[in-house]
Parts: sequence; structure tokens; C-alpha cells
Amino acid sequence: MERELKLRVAAEDLEKLRHVPLFAQSKSAADPPQLLTSTYFDTPELAFHWCKASLRVRAFGAEQLQTLKLEGSVHAGLLERDEFETPVENGMPDLKRLQDQIPTDTDCGRLIHEEATYARLKPVFVIRINRSAIALRLPSGDELEVALDGGTIDAESGSVPVAAVVLELEHGQPESLYGVALELLEAVPLRVDHLSEADLGYQLLVAEHIDAVKARPVHLNRRDSVEDAFCNIAHNCMDQVHANERGVVSGHDPSSVHQMRVGLRRLRSALDLFGEVIPAYPGLDEELRWIASELGAARDWEVLAGSTLVLAGTNGDPDEILPVRRACERIAGNNRQRAAAAVESVRYTRLVLQLAQWLNRKGWRDGMSDEQRDAVGKAARQFAADVIYRRHKKLMKRGKGLADLDDHSRHRARIAAKKVRYATEFFASLCPRRTVRHYVDALTALQDDLGWRNDAVVADQLLKLLPQTSPEAVSGAAFVRGYLTSSVAADHQTLKKLWKRFRRLSPPP
Repeated sequence: MERELKLRVAAEDLEKLRHVPLFAQSKSAADPPQLLTSTYFDTPELAFHWCKASLRVRAFGAEQLQTLKLEGSVHAGLLERDEFETPVENGMPDLKRLQDQIPTDTDCGRLIHEEATYARLKPVFVIRINRSAIALRLPSGDELEVALDGGTIDAESGSVPVAAVVLELEHGQPESLYGVALELLEAVPLRVDHLSEADLGYQLLVAEHIDAVKARPVHLNRRDSVEDAFCNIAHNCMDQVHANERGVVSGHDPSSVHQMRVGLRRLRSALDLFGEVIPAYPGLDEELRWIASELGAARDWEVLAGSTLVLAGTNGDPDEILPVRRACERIAGNNRQRAAAAVESVRYTRLVLQLAQWLNRKGWRDGMSDEQRDAVGKAARQFAADVIYRRHKKLMKRGKGLADLDDHSRHRARIAAKKVRYATEFFASLCPRRTVRHYVDALTALQDDLGWRNDAVVADQLLKLLPQTSPEAVSGAAFVRGYLTSSVAADHQTLKKLWKRFRRLSPPP
């Protein structure tokens, strides 16, 4: 099992990293870089790529080594995947040497065992890397290899430069990777990179759309402790955040911005939910608020430019609304670029590394009393029931007379609804399935209506600002504001019915 943390770096900063104090103890830091030439093979239709595997032959000196890497998983920036290595000759893969290691009941296994596959293999791209490999033994006893890589990826369709720092765990605990990365971050700007060199190579061959990633269900065991549940939930939230970073950085898909923001909201809700027994480290909430706000501005303008104006356009003069749409799309595009810059920033990299390190080493245990340790060791089931009940009770209090509340009070009720929904979804696997389904369905319908109303309030505030920068949108903005006001008024009975439906339900036990 390969465990590595990859960080992008500017090519001119690679040499600086060779001389950081951290590497002074390592004799290998002074060794000259070694040229590694890796030729990646695939079928004409890229069968290995589509079954999420990569096959290469790497030459270093007189030796040749074939490596098959299977699909991995990324948790908090740490890539874990299975890899299989065997020596080869003549610069070509030898699939027979892999057949005993890969089960035939997988897509990749079937591909390797098919006799016709070998004959159809061809080189698809070549990666030439000058690598400085530095062996590092930490005071904790953990052993790492730090690779400073600079080179190119070459295919018939083009070439791209490569500059990266790869931290691979040889022996010890994964949190040591984050500690080293944070120390290197003090020397030069770095970015956590979830793409392998093979991924970058295939990008030269295939233009793949980056889909937004929704939250995956949280699966808890009935024997899990409170601490177990927190770790599982927090990592689940972080996985959603990380899975959408590439989409945000690309600057093209507003759905990725939305889903990354949802992941951050879920994470902040989880930290709040467990806060009494597992307090977050100082400054964490402030940093999470910062990155959420950078994404929030882009999301608010996207909603206005998209669904809100589409609805308004069906009820008004398209020629009047068109200048509004163009102005909103321009501002939304600028804010997407700002969100992308935030995700690419050193500040965000530091946040990700610090949070991952804290989660992996269970940093909340530092300075805990015996009583506090007992609390996090208790069964999660009772904790879950208590949390859901308290959050349900708060929503019932804030939602009294919901349809007639003012914007501020209704916003507070919406936040309460969101928190109880997140809590219920986090702990759903510990509760009766049917009860959870009915409860979440009613809560989701209520939350969707409250969310739409909140979008209308935010849109009204943005439309007030629009004429200052886009005078041509004055008339259209005024119409849309009026349309939103009438739509919210018309929704009064619907909200009353949704609230009445939800009030009848009890929270899952």
C-alpha cells in the first residue's frame, strides 16, 4: 500500500527546498538528482485509464521496473492505493508477471488476463523527471522519503512541465507527512495536489469534465464511540471538500463551488455538534469561515444569474432582464476566479494540512482530563440521540409561527433546520431507517423552501448594488426585485403547510 502526500511547487523553488534545515540531517540531500524516465502504456482506447489504473515501465540507470497502480482513495490530501512492481526487460511491460497478483474478478484483472491486451499495448506518454530523493527519519521514529521532482510530461498532443514535492510514508504514522509538509510550507509556497503524474499525463490525451461531488453517506457502527463517530464524520466532510477543489480551481463549474461550500458547512456543523466533548483547536473556525466566505460570494451571484433570473425571465420582458443577466454573470465569473485563487492560496494549504494533522493524530486529546477522555469514549448512539433531540427542540422554538417571521428570524430558523438535518444525516446509520427517511424527507422539503426564500433575500440585496456598476440594468433589476417580493408572498401558504407537516414528526431516537 502506497501512502503519499503530493504538493505542487514552483520549479524555481525546488532548489530552495534542498537546503531547508529539515534536510540537514539527511546525507542523501546532497546527492545529485537522478533522471527517471517513465513510459506509460495503454491500449488505443485507453482501457487501463478507464478502469482507473496506470501501467508504466520506469528506467533508472541500467534497471527497468514495471509498476501497475490501481485506483486509490484520497483522504485529507493523503493518497492511498495499491501498487505492484516487478522487474522487466526491453522497455516493455510483462503482464504475465502481474497476473498472480491481480484478481480476475476486477476490471483491471480481466484486462491483464486477456491474451489480446499485451499485443495492443502502446506507449501513450513519457514522463522525464530529475528526482532528488531524500531519506528522512523524524525524532518520532517515523521514516519518510521526500522526492523533489522537476521535469516534463510528453505526449504526441503536447507537453507540460512538472514540479512537485512528494512525501511518501515508509514507516510510521500518516500525520508525520502533514508535519513535514507544514515545515516545508514555511520555506516556499506549496499546494496540496490530488493528481498523480499519470493523471496529468492522461489529461494530455483526454479532456474529462470535472463533476461536482456531493456528500457520501456516513456509515457508523453501533459500537462506535463518540470519538470514532467524530473522526468518521469529519473525514467524510473533508472528503467532499477535497473532491470539489479541482472543480473550483478550474473556474468553470459553479456546482463545484456549491458542493465545496456544502462540505465546509457540514464540517463546521460537525465541529459545533461535537464541540462540548471535542473542542477544535484555536483559529480553526476563523479559517473555515474565511474560505467559506470566499466561496459564498461566487455562489450567491451564480444563483442570482442562474435559477433566479430564469424564473423571473419567464414572467417579464426578456430584453429588460438580459442586461441584468449579463452583469450578474460577469460578477459571478470574477468571484469564481477569486474563489479559485483562495483554494490555490498558501493560506488554504496551511488550513488543510493543519486540520488533517489534527484529525489524524487526534490532537484534541492533548491536555484532556480523565473525565473528558471517558466522555469521548462513550457510545455514540446515546450522544447522537441527545444531539438530534436538542437540535430538533431548537428548531421547534425558532420556527414558531415560521411563515409570518421577519427575514432575520426566519434566517435563524433556516440555520436551525440545516443543523438538525446535518446531525440527522451524520447519525442516520445509528437510527431506524424508516423513521430517519420520513423525518429527513419532511425536513429537506422545509429546508429547500427556506433556502429558496433566503436566496430571494440575498438576491434582493445584490440587485440593490447592481445599478452602481451596471446602469443599463436599473430597469431590469427593479422588475426582478418586485417579482421576488411577490413570489415570496405567494409562497406563504406553502411554507405553512411544510412547517405543519414537519411539526407532527418526532426526531429519530
